[in-house]
Amino acid sequence: MTTTTKTTTGRVYLTAVDQWLDSLPASESEDFREFAEVTPSVIEIWVYAGIVGYEGTFNDLSRWIKMKYTKLNRREILNSEIAALHSDIQELRMAITSGEIKGDNGCARLAALEKELRSHIETSDRMNKTTDKRGLILAGADRVMRELTAIFKDDPQFAEPIENAMNAVWSKVYSEITS
Repeated sequence: MTTTTKTTTGRVYLTAVDQWLDSLPASESEDFREFAEVTPSVIEIWVYAGIVGYEGTFNDLSRWIKMKYTKLNRREILNSEIAALHSDIQELRMAITSGEIKGDNGCARLAALEKELRSHIETSDRMNKTTDKRGLILAGADRVMRELTAIFKDDPQFAEPIENAMNAVWSKVYSEITS
């Protein structure tokens, strides 16, 4: 859902995210846009946005991402492939049982399909565990950074060092979980 907002400068924004991005320095705004374009996870983009100072809602950011960038749903694709393989295995078993396909030929094809199915299931499990782990780590890092910001928000002497430290921690944590 887009909301049109007109500011005192006369600019019209379709979303709160566009307005927020326009308030950032150009380099930070461009870095965020590049990150949002290449990162498949909306959660990771949300966490990064929070670190850069986004205070809007998750839903607004999620809608903005869907409007601006096409994300490939790897999990959905893999699950549909698993379902198709399972169906192919069932059909092959029925063909072997009915005699349409010779037993030795069918068994070899059946073994190959079952091996491929197991591989897809393992990949799906690994993908789910990795995504869950990354999401939890990033959510924890985001929470810590938001708490630090809230604690030191009234102390200007700590604002810049805290922000620099948070950016360094974000970079380190993100590089560790993406490699």
